[in-house]
Amino acid sequence: MSTPTEEELFKSVESELKFLIDEASVSRDIQKLVYSKGFTSVRVFAGIEESKGEVRKMLASLLPLDYAASAENCKHMALLLSTWDAARLQLSIHEKNKADSKLGVQARLVQSTEQASMTAAVEPWHGRLSDSELPSKSLLAAKLEQVEENAPYPEDLRDVTSVEDAATEAYDAIIDPASSVLKIKPGRTMTTPPKTPEELRRRHRRIGLAWEMVRSKHMNRSWLPERCTDAFRKLSDHVLGPRVADLRSGDGRAPAWSLVLQYEAELRKHAYKFVRDGEAADLASALTMACKAPDIMNNFFIVPFTMQVRAPALEVESVVAGSSGGGKGKGKGAGKNGILKSISKKSQTGRKNVCFAYNRKKGCERMLCTCREGRHPWAKEALGILSREGVATWAEEARKCPLSEGVDPGEEEEASSDEDEDGFQKPQLGAGLWGHGPPLAARMLGKHKSFTDGLGLCSPGRWAPQRRLCARECASLGFAEQLGREYTKLLNQNLDVRQVALQLALGRLEKSPFCDELIQEGRELLFCALELVGTKLPVRSRPEGQPFFLAALEELLRISGDPDYRAFYSSSVSFAHGVRVGFKSKTPRVPAVFDRKTRWRKYEEEECDWRCDRENYVSARDHAAVVQRQFEEEEKLGAMLQLDFAEAQARFGEQLAVASLGAIEKKNGTFRVVHDGTHGVGINPGIKIRDQLKSPCAGDIKAVMQELPGCYFGLTGDVARAHRLVKVAEVDCGLMACKTGTSSRIWVNRVGSFGISSAAYHWSRLMSGVGRAVYYALGKSELFLLVYVDDLLWMVREAKGLELIVMSIFYLEVLGLPFAWKKFKGGIDVEWVGFQLCLKGARLGLSELRAQWLINWLTATAQRGTVKIADLASVVGRLSFGLTALGHLRPFLGPIYAWVAAMNGFGECKVPKALVLIFRFLAAALDGSGRLAKVGSKRGHVRELFRTDAKAEGNQIWLGGWALDHSDTKRCRWFSEQLDHTNAPWLFAAGECYRQIASLELLATLAAVVTFGIPECIRGSVSCSAGTDNLGNTMVVARLLTTKFPLACFLMELALQLQRQEADLELFWLPRLQNEEADALTNQCYIAFDPAKRCRFDVAKFEGIVLNQALAAGQDLYEEIGQTRAGREPLVQQRSKCRRTDGLRVSDPWG
Repeated sequence: MSTPTEEELFKSVESELKFLIDEASVSRDIQKLVYSKGFTSVRVFAGIEESKGEVRKMLASLLPLDYAASAENCKHMALLLSTWDAARLQLSIHEKNKADSKLGVQARLVQSTEQASMTAAVEPWHGRLSDSELPSKSLLAAKLEQVEENAPYPEDLRDVTSVEDAATEAYDAIIDPASSVLKIKPGRTMTTPPKTPEELRRRHRRIGLAWEMVRSKHMNRSWLPERCTDAFRKLSDHVLGPRVADLRSGDGRAPAWSLVLQYEAELRKHAYKFVRDGEAADLASALTMACKAPDIMNNFFIVPFTMQVRAPALEVESVVAGSSGGGKGKGKGAGKNGILKSISKKSQTGRKNVCFAYNRKKGCERMLCTCREGRHPWAKEALGILSREGVATWAEEARKCPLSEGVDPGEEEEASSDEDEDGFQKPQLGAGLWGHGPPLAARMLGKHKSFTDGLGLCSPGRWAPQRRLCARECASLGFAEQLGREYTKLLNQNLDVRQVALQLALGRLEKSPFCDELIQEGRELLFCALELVGTKLPVRSRPEGQPFFLAALEELLRISGDPDYRAFYSSSVSFAHGVRVGFKSKTPRVPAVFDRKTRWRKYEEEECDWRCDRENYVSARDHAAVVQRQFEEEEKLGAMLQLDFAEAQARFGEQLAVASLGAIEKKNGTFRVVHDGTHGVGINPGIKIRDQLKSPCAGDIKAVMQELPGCYFGLTGDVARAHRLVKVAEVDCGLMACKTGTSSRIWVNRVGSFGISSAAYHWSRLMSGVGRAVYYALGKSELFLLVYVDDLLWMVREAKGLELIVMSIFYLEVLGLPFAWKKFKGGIDVEWVGFQLCLKGARLGLSELRAQWLINWLTATAQRGTVKIADLASVVGRLSFGLTALGHLRPFLGPIYAWVAAMNGFGECKVPKALVLIFRFLAAALDGSGRLAKVGSKRGHVRELFRTDAKAEGNQIWLGGWALDHSDTKRCRWFSEQLDHTNAPWLFAAGECYRQIASLELLATLAAVVTFGIPECIRGSVSCSAGTDNLGNTMVVARLLTTKFPLACFLMELALQLQRQEADLELFWLPRLQNEEADALTNQCYIAFDPAKRCRFDVAKFEGIVLNQALAAGQDLYEEIGQTRAGREPLVQQRSKCRRTDGLRVSDPWG
């Protein structure tokens, strides 16, 4: 075993013993001798021997220390003996207190020396702590007790007190059960609950400090992280951020402070439970898990918040005026009869309308206040609702009573949102086989989001393999896992599975590698197993026009415990019977599989006439014969039906809509026929999809590569005719009619069609169920399956995973999924949906074909100097998608977005100099290996590197920042620089410099990155963070995108500097009181810092990678944008109008 260094030796010493020895002024050399012999805790040191004489002899021989040799040695021995004496006394008092506290006779006490030692242990990191920051003894005592029992429990925020709060302590009286003597013990120190966000933030910091102080005594508790205050600071940011306390509903409501505190308490409660149950490695990760857990957010915040909905505006009937009379009264001489009394002409059945506003002249204009009976607990607060007639209880604001939704006589009652189309209870969010703890997390456009594999919210693939459920934990999975093992055995007996995987990866297969006999044997195995367990569905039959064995698939999902199994066969609108298009019918809502959709495309209003004979688009007219042949092939597969017009009218009646067709040529020479369900027929505007589809993005791919470090193999596949595999209900087939133009006969689609908005939804729901069936057979196997519409991606870490991939492909073919076998590709370098995955080097980026297309277009446009605005908008969309994998280049899109938005409506314009610069830079950056970026390792602890601030008051403009090199600011590097018209002319482009405070704050962050740098030891491995008191910049750096000048220029430079240093920076918002040191630097107050540690950042001399060029060209660009928005003409007026078919999607497809 290697000898520990002196620093490691001193770190291993218990803080209480260190405090006692330091208090006795024992020299460092003697301390080193004592610690090196293993005396590193009070308990060990106090137990050396029973008397001072024996301790003296023992220390003299063990250290060794000849106390008779010199006066100096004698002094050292005396100090050690006094320390031993103090340790013995402290230990005996401590043990008696622990025993009394367990009996309830005495509260757990913290001695002053104990508190002082713990404080001394944390102050090197946090600086001098004030009494308002230091946790009280009662709080420390509670935490010590929890750590000693190895079981943390949540705090009551009223008990999170400071030393200042405990200045006057209460006492309690209790009778000792052993002696029957009345004893006085310290009482519970309490304070009021936090009333403001800052108070809550201070309580969180106090809790973090308490845990850190306790940790100094119990270093062996692995669940206590080194920096607990950082963990609780992030908890504060979450609770007080835009997702919770600052959340605003559409009608402007904010959550009540009591609800915020309730949710915050639940977060701590669940986090501590994660630690106790071993689901989280430490307290920091447990708090992160709790904050990201959707069930906690939903149950304890979203649901209570949304239940407090405002009542809809109630229609108040017209009022009639009362007759005027004589007398004196409130009506200024008109008397009481002169008041306009609001009288409802029609009373609501069973309801009493009471409103005092009716007694005013103008009546009740805003709302109708309704009295409810006691059985309707709808009030905002518990107001003592009474059911006695004539007694009303009023809430603070109008609320909707969910129990008051009645159905008038004669009206048909619709199925509630909790029931499906057949009246069965819908499985809600959280139903299904969710794994242990929260799902994997991914990062997309600066936001942390739950991982998406394209197979729904209940997909086991959203969890890390070791956190998925298996048959040992969930008995319902036993059937599927046994089936998977049988299929693996069957394949190994008949094939060289590894060879099959390699052939698929090389793209050498034109047809299935599994012979018909093997497929039939696999199906027979499935059918027999289902019949053996007593299935009552026709599992051996395929529905008409379907490749899938939908009854067998439903049974597989039902047995496994999938929440959406009925959609495949049993439901009246199942995939077996035919799904509804959604026109004039409600589309499904499946909360267990999909999130709710909240935003929809807005269609232009136009007249629709289904009786007129619509022409096809040019692309379809020019290839009418080819389209006709394709339709005839589709008819053989049962996907289409050809009818005479009269026959179609008789069959579908008013549900017959003949739409225009378009044809897009594919790479293999065939055409993708697009059914225009929008223009002229208005089918798509009448469809409202209620479930939000989510597909994997670059962030999800990165999450998989980080979860499987050293990923061994990847394979991509494609489903043949994906959207054409979903059967449509007969009643809706007429809505998808068309003509090829070769004859007057009508073609009717019997399956989903490209161009109908609900086709993608139904396919996604079908494919998600098929994919989940595969996961149920895999258990905890290290395999990920991602699905992007009809593109599949398998990723495994070990060679054994090849067997799992082949088995899953075989399983899918057994169920009936048709593959385009020649499109399989794979290996250690994989292309998928335009992204390139280099598994060996753990890099992710754009595919070579797509990167080259962008390079060619950007270079040609920069040379030409003009661009069609419509084309540029398309290219920006392609860049936005591609650069999700290359985050360091995203800031360059900001100025392009701003210019395109300003030039919207113009045909062709001259490209500004700034955009030419950006185009050339992006083209160069994407060339060669620049199209790929390192994925990096999985995010662990985020280390804070520096804090910055900026000041702009009048002519006083300063930047300041300091590196967190040490707990003592005197040993930290720092900078403080002044800006003026000479070194920062861009600052005054918008007039007053205070308008550019966000740019100044980000420039300060950039200065810190350039001046202080990123330590080599953490590059490419962990994230680093920095503190700023500008909340907006935390969002800008997270998303790596802004359209503001000069903020966009600084963001470009910052992103490139970070990419060059292989670092990922997170800006954390700090309240100004927590950023006092940086604030002092902007006020030229340098007392806390050493002048020798000052670094200089000369703004005028700093050229950067692109900063100077961007600032120079950007000013002209944003002046042009401002002029255009003000109604002035751009540099080059509109030259030509672009035809709809001239878009890049048709004229120049992307890779």
